[in-house]
Amino acid sequence: MPLDTLANVKTALMISGTTDDAVLTRLLDAADGFVAGHTGRDFAGGAFTETHPGGRNLAFLRNYPVASVTSLKVDALRQFGAGTERAADTFVVHADRGVVECVGGPFLRPRFGRRDDWPGAVQVAYTTATGQVPWAVREAFTQLVGHWYRFTKTAVDQSYSMLVTKIDGTTEKTWPWGLAGGEPLPPVVLQLLQPYRIPAA
Repeated sequence: MPLDTLANVKTALMISGTTDDAVLTRLLDAADGFVAGHTGRDFAGGAFTETHPGGRNLAFLRNYPVASVTSLKVDALRQFGAGTERAADTFVVHADRGVVECVGGPFLRPRFGRRDDWPGAVQVAYTTATGQVPWAVREAFTQLVGHWYRFTKTAVDQSYSMLVTKIDGTTEKTWPWGLAGGEPLPPVVLQLLQPYRIPAA
Protein backbone atom coordinates (compact mmCIF):
# COMPACT_ATOMS: atom_id res chain seq x y z
CA MET A 1 0.00 0.00 0.00
CA PRO A 2 1.51 3.36 -1.04
CA LEU A 3 2.63 5.81 1.62
CA ASP A 4 0.05 8.38 0.53
CA THR A 5 -3.10 8.42 -1.56
CA LEU A 6 -3.31 9.27 -5.24
CA ALA A 7 -5.63 12.18 -4.41
CA ASN A 8 -3.21 13.68 -1.88
CA VAL A 9 -0.24 13.38 -4.22
CA LYS A 10 -2.17 14.98 -7.09
CA THR A 11 -3.19 17.86 -4.83
CA ALA A 12 0.41 18.42 -3.72
CA LEU A 13 1.68 18.33 -7.32
CA MET A 14 -1.23 20.49 -8.56
CA ILE A 15 -2.36 17.83 -11.04
CA SER A 16 -6.02 17.98 -12.03
CA GLY A 17 -8.11 15.58 -14.04
CA THR A 18 -7.81 11.81 -14.30
CA THR A 19 -5.92 11.43 -17.60
CA ASP A 20 -2.64 10.46 -15.95
CA ASP A 21 -4.04 8.46 -13.03
CA ALA A 22 -2.73 5.13 -14.36
CA VAL A 23 0.86 6.35 -14.72
CA LEU A 24 0.68 8.18 -11.39
CA THR A 25 -0.54 5.01 -9.67
CA ARG A 26 2.41 3.12 -11.09
CA LEU A 27 4.80 5.86 -9.94
CA LEU A 28 3.28 5.71 -6.45
CA ASP A 29 4.07 2.00 -6.28
CA ALA A 30 7.62 2.62 -7.53
CA ALA A 31 8.19 5.43 -5.01
CA ASP A 32 6.85 3.23 -2.22
CA GLY A 33 9.41 0.57 -3.15
CA PHE A 34 12.22 3.12 -3.33
CA VAL A 35 11.48 4.53 0.13
CA ALA A 36 11.31 1.04 1.64
CA GLY A 37 14.58 0.00 -0.02
CA HIS A 38 16.42 3.22 0.80
CA THR A 39 15.41 3.35 4.46
CA GLY A 40 15.14 -0.36 5.18
CA ARG A 41 11.78 0.28 6.86
CA ASP A 42 8.07 -0.25 6.25
CA PHE A 43 6.18 2.89 7.23
CA ALA A 44 2.71 1.60 6.40
CA GLY A 45 2.55 -0.31 9.67
CA GLY A 46 1.28 -3.79 10.49
CA ALA A 47 2.72 -7.03 11.87
CA PHE A 48 6.37 -8.00 11.44
CA THR A 49 8.67 -10.86 12.41
CA GLU A 50 12.44 -10.34 12.43
CA THR A 51 15.54 -12.17 13.60
CA HIS A 52 18.55 -10.54 15.26
CA PRO A 53 21.89 -11.61 16.76
CA GLY A 54 21.63 -13.20 20.18
CA GLY A 55 25.10 -12.32 21.47
CA ARG A 56 24.13 -8.82 22.56
CA ASN A 57 21.54 -7.37 24.91
CA LEU A 58 19.83 -5.12 22.32
CA ALA A 59 17.76 -5.93 19.24
CA PHE A 60 17.21 -2.98 16.88
CA LEU A 61 13.89 -3.46 15.12
CA ARG A 62 13.53 -2.15 11.58
CA ASN A 63 10.11 -0.59 12.09
CA TYR A 64 9.01 1.75 14.87
CA PRO A 65 7.45 3.16 16.96
CA VAL A 66 6.44 -0.26 18.26
CA ALA A 67 2.80 -0.75 19.25
CA SER A 68 3.32 -4.16 20.88
CA VAL A 69 5.68 -7.12 20.99
CA THR A 70 3.69 -10.27 20.32
CA SER A 71 6.49 -12.68 21.19
CA LEU A 72 10.24 -12.82 21.71
CA LYS A 73 11.99 -16.16 21.19
CA VAL A 74 15.65 -16.98 21.72
CA ASP A 75 17.09 -20.15 20.20
CA ALA A 76 20.72 -20.86 19.29
CA LEU A 77 19.43 -23.48 16.80
CA ARG A 78 16.98 -20.99 15.25
CA GLN A 79 14.04 -23.37 15.41
CA PHE A 80 11.97 -21.02 17.63
CA GLY A 81 9.68 -23.60 19.13
CA ALA A 82 7.19 -22.82 21.88
CA GLY A 83 9.77 -23.55 24.57
CA THR A 84 12.08 -20.79 23.35
CA GLU A 85 9.74 -17.89 24.14
CA ARG A 86 10.97 -15.46 26.78
CA ALA A 87 8.71 -14.09 29.50
CA ALA A 88 7.70 -10.45 29.17
CA ASP A 89 9.57 -9.50 32.34
CA THR A 90 12.92 -10.61 30.87
CA PHE A 91 13.08 -7.78 28.33
CA VAL A 92 12.17 -4.11 27.98
CA VAL A 93 10.75 -2.52 24.82
CA HIS A 94 11.85 1.03 23.99
CA ALA A 95 8.88 1.60 21.70
CA ASP A 96 9.77 5.01 20.23
CA ARG A 97 13.21 3.82 19.10
CA GLY A 98 12.28 0.27 18.16
CA VAL A 99 14.76 -1.29 20.58
CA VAL A 100 14.24 -4.47 22.60
CA GLU A 101 16.60 -4.72 25.57
CA CYS A 102 17.31 -7.98 27.37
CA VAL A 103 17.32 -7.56 31.15
CA GLY A 104 20.54 -8.75 32.77
CA GLY A 105 22.88 -9.13 29.79
CA PRO A 106 22.97 -10.66 26.31
CA PHE A 107 20.10 -12.78 25.02
CA LEU A 108 22.71 -15.56 24.68
CA ARG A 109 26.19 -15.44 26.15
CA PRO A 110 28.63 -14.87 23.25
CA ARG A 111 31.09 -17.65 22.50
CA PHE A 112 34.72 -16.59 22.71
CA GLY A 113 33.65 -13.05 23.62
CA ARG A 114 32.28 -12.19 20.18
CA ARG A 115 29.81 -9.31 20.46
CA ASP A 116 27.54 -10.31 17.57
CA ASP A 117 27.64 -14.03 18.16
CA TRP A 118 24.61 -16.27 17.58
CA PRO A 119 23.36 -14.63 14.34
CA GLY A 120 19.61 -14.83 13.83
CA ALA A 121 19.06 -16.43 17.25
CA VAL A 122 16.54 -13.85 18.48
CA GLN A 123 13.12 -13.77 16.84
CA VAL A 124 10.84 -10.81 17.57
CA ALA A 125 7.22 -10.67 16.43
CA TYR A 126 5.76 -7.20 16.84
CA THR A 127 3.30 -4.66 15.46
CA THR A 128 3.42 -1.00 14.55
CA ALA A 129 0.51 1.38 14.09
CA THR A 130 -0.97 1.80 10.62
CA GLY A 131 -1.69 5.12 8.95
CA GLN A 132 0.98 7.07 10.83
CA VAL A 133 3.58 7.81 8.15
CA PRO A 134 5.87 10.68 9.28
CA TRP A 135 5.29 13.95 7.45
CA ALA A 136 8.86 14.08 6.12
CA VAL A 137 8.56 10.59 4.63
CA ARG A 138 5.27 11.48 2.93
CA GLU A 139 6.85 14.65 1.53
CA ALA A 140 9.87 12.74 0.20
CA PHE A 141 7.48 10.23 -1.35
CA THR A 142 5.48 12.99 -3.06
CA GLN A 143 8.60 14.81 -4.27
CA LEU A 144 9.90 11.58 -5.79
CA VAL A 145 6.63 10.89 -7.60
CA GLY A 146 6.67 14.46 -8.94
CA HIS A 147 10.28 14.07 -10.09
CA TRP A 148 9.52 10.92 -12.06
CA TYR A 149 6.23 12.32 -13.35
CA ARG A 150 8.01 15.37 -14.85
CA PHE A 151 10.44 13.09 -16.69
CA THR A 152 7.58 10.96 -17.99
CA LYS A 153 5.66 13.96 -19.31
CA THR A 154 8.83 15.46 -20.82
CA ALA A 155 9.72 12.19 -22.54
CA VAL A 156 6.26 11.99 -24.10
CA ASP A 157 6.48 15.61 -25.21
CA GLN A 158 9.87 14.92 -26.84
CA SER A 159 8.68 11.68 -28.48
CA TYR A 160 11.29 9.90 -26.28
CA SER A 161 14.14 11.50 -28.25
CA MET A 162 16.06 13.21 -25.37
CA LEU A 163 15.87 16.57 -27.14
CA VAL A 164 16.83 19.97 -25.80
CA THR A 165 15.04 21.79 -28.63
CA LYS A 166 12.05 20.74 -30.73
CA ILE A 167 10.69 22.81 -33.63
CA ASP A 168 7.20 22.04 -34.88
CA GLY A 169 6.30 24.43 -37.68
CA THR A 170 6.62 27.87 -36.12
CA THR A 171 6.58 26.57 -32.53
CA GLU A 172 9.86 25.95 -30.73
CA LYS A 173 10.16 24.18 -27.42
CA THR A 174 13.28 23.93 -25.31
CA TRP A 175 14.09 21.89 -22.23
CA PRO A 176 17.02 22.12 -19.84
CA TRP A 177 19.52 19.31 -20.30
CA GLY A 178 18.56 17.87 -16.93
CA LEU A 179 15.03 17.14 -18.09
CA ALA A 180 16.20 16.00 -21.51
CA GLY A 181 19.07 13.79 -20.35
CA GLY A 182 18.00 12.69 -16.90
CA GLU A 183 18.73 14.42 -13.60
CA PRO A 184 19.69 12.52 -10.45
CA LEU A 185 17.21 12.29 -7.61
CA PRO A 186 16.43 15.66 -6.04
CA PRO A 187 18.67 16.09 -2.97
CA VAL A 188 15.63 17.03 -0.88
CA VAL A 189 14.26 13.48 -1.24
CA LEU A 190 17.38 11.92 0.26
CA GLN A 191 17.67 14.65 2.90
CA LEU A 192 14.11 14.08 4.10
CA LEU A 193 14.63 10.31 4.30
CA GLN A 194 18.07 10.38 5.93
CA PRO A 195 16.87 10.53 9.58
CA TYR A 196 14.66 7.49 8.97
CA ARG A 197 17.29 5.16 7.50
CA ILE A 198 18.35 2.08 9.41
CA PRO A 199 22.07 2.39 10.20
CA ALA A 200 24.38 0.00 8.36
CA ALA A 201 25.27 -3.01 10.48
